Amino acid sequence: MDLKTLEKKHPSFAAKVSEWKYLYKSYKGGEDYRKAALLYKYIFEEKDNDKYQQRLEQTPLDNHCESTIHTYSSFIWKTPPQRDLGGLQSNYEALKILEDADMNETTLNEFMRQVQIESGVYGTCWVVIDKSSAKVTNLRQARSKGIRPYMSLYVPLDVYDWTYERNEAGKKVLTYIKFVEHEIDAEGRKARVFRIWSLDRIEVYRHTEGKEGIETLQDDVNQLGIIPAVCHHNKRNGTRGSGISDIKDVAPMQQSIYNDLSELAQTIRNTNHSTLVKNDKDSAVGGAGGVIVMDDDTEAGKKPYLLQPQLFQLEGLLKTIEKKENMINTMTHLRPVRQVRTQPASGVAIQTEFQLLNTLLAEKAAGLQMTEYRVLRIFCAWIGKDPDRLRVIISYPQKFELRDRESDLRVIEQAKRLKVKSEVYQKELDKMVAQITLEDDANIESIHKEIDTAVYDGAEEGVVSGGGE
Repeated sequence: MDLKTLEKKHPSFAAKVSEWKYLYKSYKGGEDYRKAALLYKYIFEEKDNDKYQQRLEQTPLDNHCESTIHTYSSFIWKTPPQRDLGGLQSNYEALKILEDADMNETTLNEFMRQVQIESGVYGTCWVVIDKSSAKVTNLRQARSKGIRPYMSLYVPLDVYDWTYERNEAGKKVLTYIKFVEHEIDAEGRKARVFRIWSLDRIEVYRHTEGKEGIETLQDDVNQLGIIPAVCHHNKRNGTRGSGISDIKDVAPMQQSIYNDLSELAQTIRNTNHSTLVKNDKDSAVGGAGGVIVMDDDTEAGKKPYLLQPQLFQLEGLLKTIEKKENMINTMTHLRPVRQVRTQPASGVAIQTEFQLLNTLLAEKAAGLQMTEYRVLRIFCAWIGKDPDRLRVIISYPQKFELRDRESDLRVIEQAKRLKVKSEVYQKELDKMVAQITLEDDANIESIHKEIDTAVYDGAEEGVVSGGGE
C-alpha cells in the first residue's frame, strides 16, 4: 500500500474540508480562532503584519458558536436517556460499555453527549464499535484481559473515504471506510495510522514523518462481514456521510461581530487618545499643559488640530452588535432563553418560540436514540447476540421543559383572583404552582397527593383547612 493510495479522499471530503475547519475554529475559539486570522486587514496592515498580529491579540471573541452548541446540549442532557437492557441486563460486556464506552473511562451518556456536540459542529460524526484483535481461546480469557467491544468517535476531518452500496434488498449499506488517527512516537515524530474497513478485510497502516515506506500493522479477515461504523447526522442534507451543522450560519455572524468588536476597541482607543495633525517641523509635547511650538515658516492659517471619533460612531457599533446578536438568537431558536426582552410580547408569540425550540431539541434527541439503536446492532454482532430477541429499549426525552415561569405564575395569580367557586379548579391551580416552582418529580408527586386530600373551606379563596382521609 503506497502513501498516495492511503491519502485518497472522498469527493465530499475535498468539497467540505475548508468548511469543517472553519466551523471547528469558530466553535473552539481561543488561540485556534486567533491563528485563523479572521479579522479584516486595514490598508496599512497589508505591509505591516506585526500591527495586524497585535490587533488579533487585542480583539476579544464573543463565542456564540460554543454557546449555541452547549445550550442545546444542556437541555437535551438535563434528563438522561432511559435504557432497559432486556436480555443484556446481566451481560458483562453491555454493563462495561455503560460505565466505560471508549475504554477511556467515559460513560455511555457522556460519549453520546460528545456525539451530539461534534455532530452539531460539523454536521456529522462517526461512531465505530471496534474490538481488540488479540488472540484468546475463550470468553473467560477475553474478559480477564479486558478484551471487549468499545466505541470510538471520529470527526469528519479524520474520515478520509467511505462507500455506500445497495444490498440485495435495495438498502444502502456502508461497504468501505477509511479513518486516520494522529500519533507522536517516542522520538517526537508525527505519525498517521490509517484504519481501513471493507466487508471482507481489516487493514491498518502507519506512516511516520521522516521515514520511508508504509508500516503494516494489521491485515486480517473481517469476521463480522459488516462495517462496524455508524454515521450520526445532526441534520440530513441528502448526502450520506455529510450533514448540516448547527452553526453554519452562526459562524459567519460571529466573525462579523468579532470584526465589529475590533472596530469598537480601535474607536475607544482613538477616542481616549486623539490623533494630532501637525506640521513636520512643529514641536509637540503631550500630557496636561502640553505645548506645541509651531515652525516659523508655517502658513498663518495652518494650525495643528486633533482628529477625534464622534460619540455616535460608538453607539452605532454597539447597536450593530446588538442587532447581530438578536439575529443569532433568532436563527438558533434560542431567543426565548437568551434574550432579555425590552418590549412586551404576546403569549402566543412566546409559546410559539418555545415550541420551535422544543421541536428542534426533540429532533436531535430522536436522532441520538436512532444512532444508539444502530450502535446496539453492531455491538450485538461482536458478542454474537441477536438484537431482535434481546428486547432492549432505549428512550431519549422527547419533551423539554421550556417555559416562561414568571409569566405562567402571573397567569395563575390572575386566575386565583377570579374567585371561581370550584374546589377542583383551585386544586389544579395549586398543582400548577408546585410544578412550575419545583424541580424534583418525587416532591411534586407527593405535593399533588397532599393537595388531592386537602379540604378547601372557601374554594373561591383557595383556603385549606386540613387533610382528608
